[in-house]
Amino acid sequence: ARKYFAEAFQIARDRFREKGVENTETKEGLTMQQPDYRFDVIGAIAKRDAEWANKLSDIVLREYDEDAEKDQRSANDKDNEVEELISLAAKNAKDNPQFSLTLARRAMRYKLLRRWTYSLYQMASNNQPIADQIYSELLTRNADAEVYNLLYLSAYPFATGRILGVEKYSMGMSVPIGFTPNRVLQRQFITTLLRRVMRLTPESTTKSLQNVPETAVAVMGLNDLEPIIANQFPDLAQTFSLAKIHVNSVVEGNALESAKRNDEAGKKFNRSFDENLEEVEKADGVGKLGDNQIFQLVNAAKTDADYKKAETWLDKIKDEITREGTNNFFYFRRSKLATEENRLDEARKYALKVPKIEHRAVLFFDIAEAKMKEPMTKSESLDTLLEVYQTANKSPDSVEKAQVLLGLAFMYEKVDHFTALGALADAIKTANKLEAPNLFTSSVTQIVKGKYFTHFSSYTVPGFVLTETFYAISKNDFLNALTHSTNFSDRYLRTIAVLATVKDCEKKDKSAKVRANKK
Repeated sequence: ARKYFAEAFQIARDRFREKGVENTETKEGLTMQQPDYRFDVIGAIAKRDAEWANKLSDIVLREYDEDAEKDQRSANDKDNEVEELISLAAKNAKDNPQFSLTLARRAMRYKLLRRWTYSLYQMASNNQPIADQIYSELLTRNADAEVYNLLYLSAYPFATGRILGVEKYSMGMSVPIGFTPNRVLQRQFITTLLRRVMRLTPESTTKSLQNVPETAVAVMGLNDLEPIIANQFPDLAQTFSLAKIHVNSVVEGNALESAKRNDEAGKKFNRSFDENLEEVEKADGVGKLGDNQIFQLVNAAKTDADYKKAETWLDKIKDEITREGTNNFFYFRRSKLATEENRLDEARKYALKVPKIEHRAVLFFDIAEAKMKEPMTKSESLDTLLEVYQTANKSPDSVEKAQVLLGLAFMYEKVDHFTALGALADAIKTANKLEAPNLFTSSVTQIVKGKYFTHFSSYTVPGFVLTETFYAISKNDFLNALTHSTNFSDRYLRTIAVLATVKDCEKKDKSAKVRANKK
């Protein structure tokens, strides 16, 4: 195994030397970053040998430090290796917290990146105590960072989905279920920020990603922080007031006005449905209705009543691509809501209006899952899955079709094992007709592209990943799962499928040895 892993890592290094950070263009004309295979190998090794994984990550970072051309990369790719390291630390927080801490500390040697904003919550969902420790160390190490970088760390201690300051509307995070705000970390963040603000001068001209001077960023951040100080930390009120007086004395008026305009523009993304509806109606009345305004209305819908009102505006989207994407997004979200509220007939009706097969499959899987929970409708779940099966069989061969069939096999395994095997066989047949299909994506992504905006949303789908489906089936029928795993014509897919199938063999072997030793 070590030989194969070492070979895989060398291949990944050679590939990176040849191609660098790899990006591909989607059908929608968007650039998507491809995996850094070096870190894929390191992540796989880390599950068995953290010490070796540490050494390999050191090799990658040494090459990164010595890469004289890395500054010529695009802004999104420039810090690729450090961001990958942070993500790897987040993924290992649960099963190997010490390894996660080691990686995080290594990543802290570099400048503070926005990736921490998201990855800290990912760490916390796996292990909040270790995430809290990493956050505290990260804040201490970056006490002298630019104010706009420090504000990237403002969401975590308060358990909010947005940071403080002028850039709060440009990024949003999901707070993990059960996450507990940490008052000690809140105080540490506040005192660190206030000390840094007090050192600003009129010559502090560095600018944030939104091209706002640091002094203006500080003013806007303190404005957002003020109610928190008043309500939760009154003992810091005097220190806060001094910092606010100081930063207002060094900020330029033009810079502050620009920051306020950016903040007002950002609020459009946080408006209520009724506020968006009012703007849409007003713009339509004067003949200035834009496609982006209609999409914002759709995106703000929270209730079925909202969706009913928004539906009447869909046909007024002028650009055909934007209209198709918005329609797909609209009915997907509406079907999701109906399933959550147990209006399953309506959920099906809306799902049928979603044209993309992989998106529609996600909705039908949700509906089938809901029906399985109720004795009266459990048998109906088979009818729901059959609809997806029939649609998939009529579709042209594609990665999306193969993923849907894998998902069907995963879902059927819960209620009908023999049909699950049939869906699995069809997925393999489809994959064998494709060239190097990627069957390792666990989510579907929706992209709505307009003239002045692009919206992304992703949804995790159990079973879309080849390994999940083979593992699920192998637990009930090892021999059939193993037989099917060897039917892939692609050597790599075949290997991964076999490994997923035999995943529990080592556990069984260990338990047998334990029983033998006890005897």
